[in-house]
Order: sequence, then structure tokens, then C-alpha cells
Amino acid sequence: MARTERGASAVEFAIVLPVLFLIIAGIVDFGRAYFYQIQLANAAREGVRAAVVGTLSTTQIEDRAKAAVGGIPVADLSFPGMVTCGTTNASVTAQASFQWLVMGPAIKIMGGTWGAGNVLSSTAVMKCGG
Repeated sequence: MARTERGASAVEFAIVLPVLFLIIAGIVDFGRAYFYQIQLANAAREGVRAAVVGTLSTTQIEDRAKAAVGGIPVADLSFPGMVTCGTTNASVTAQASFQWLVMGPAIKIMGGTWGAGNVLSSTAVMKCGG
């Protein structure tokens, strides 16, 4: 190896490392978003099922939906417009939403804060039984 080529691999590594890190972080973050979306779908489905099958109050329905979610802080979930069955053959819609921060854990570890984030939501609709 010639004297002028010493350290070239270290420089190349230093140039490639940030790009590689961003690609890996993006893959992990996309996986987190997909996981959260699945959990929201489960929460909405459980909430609308509880509204259709039982005679529960709105608060009890929300509690059931929150219990169906794993891995999402329950305080960050919201269920706008959750209603119970009123009449036969009506339909009930449940929507679960969660504010997701892109690279949120990494930013929090470094002591920073991030903007408002993205809202992930899922909606489930079922027909009331009679």
C-alpha cells in the first residue's frame, strides 16, 4: 500500500457510515409505524365489537379498546366519536388514533424534542345486531 493511500478506508467509512445509519434507522422506524398501525386496527376493531355486542357505556368501550392495544402508551390513544348501538341495523364506527413521532425514541435519547408528529389512525365499522 502506498503512503498516500493510508487512511483512505477510514475516510470512506466515515463518509458511508451516516448514510448507512440513516437507512437502518428508516427501516426500523418504518417497522415501528407498521406495528403501531396494526395495534390501532386491533383497538378500533375491539372497540366497535364491544359497542355492537354488549350494552356497555362509552367509557367501558374505550377501556376495552385500550386493553386490546399492546405496545402503545394508553395515554396517547384517542377514540373520537365512539358511540354505542342505538337502533337495530344501524352501524357503529370506532376510530383509534395515535400521534407517532418519526425517530421519536432516538430523539428522546439524545435529549431533544420533535415537532407534532404524524397521526396514525384506524377505523372499524360493524352493523348493530338485533
